[in-house]
Amino acid sequence: MPAGRYARPPITEAVVECRFGSALSQAMLARFARNAATEYPTAEETYEISVQLQVAARGQKPEARQEQTFTGYKLTGRDAADLILLGPDRIATVRLAPYCGWDNFIETVKKNYDVLRKLAGYRRLTRVATRYINRLDIPAGQVPLITTEDYLLVEPRVPNIVPRINFFSTNFVGVVPEIEAQVIVRTGTVQSPLVDHASLLLDIDLFKEQNLPSRDREVWDVLNILRTQKNKLFEAFITDRSRELFDRA
Repeated sequence: MPAGRYARPPITEAVVECRFGSALSQAMLARFARNAATEYPTAEETYEISVQLQVAARGQKPEARQEQTFTGYKLTGRDAADLILLGPDRIATVRLAPYCGWDNFIETVKKNYDVLRKLAGYRRLTRVATRYINRLDIPAGQVPLITTEDYLLVEPRVPNIVPRINFFSTNFVGVVPEIEAQVIVRTGTVQSPLVDHASLLLDIDLFKEQNLPSRDREVWDVLNILRTQKNKLFEAFITDRSRELFDRA
């Protein structure tokens, strides 16, 4: 079966992230959240929580101290499928299912990036990434036992003493020299939200940290290159059995 656009793409989450070499202030992030409130009315501050345990002398109680560090904002759109993850050194535009295609998604990315650019001015890019999380939903009655290699070309290899794997999770980091990028691929079994289905994860996080552009126009060129390469990687990791799932009406 030929590769291409699918009637039912398995994308559950699409992310475009840009990271910067200099930090944005908390006040600047708050201004962005206010400016985006029309399209992203729900704004939540995010924090990293750390707990320090102080060892006490014999006979005394140890003391635990909890600290909160502000890490940014999570902005949620009106339909709850569009998100912005904003941090001191990054902005990520997120689209949850249903995915509406690259053209719509990249326009949203550009709009969010432009708002930040007007507020913060030029920031040197240190990382540009596209991440697509796919869930392959396989009817459990289709075959007596789901075999990973029938659907994905990434699977764990174990000795014959373990004749069957019920659940697995694996990831690796690889290089993509064609575009001077790296990719993190995560696969595994995941809980299916559908009745009588089994599900497999294919998470492709493709990022570029070298020879990044300084002009906005060139940023979109890089993202289009990453998107094209991401599609090649996706097709390389799946089988025709998977493609049949995506083409069902």
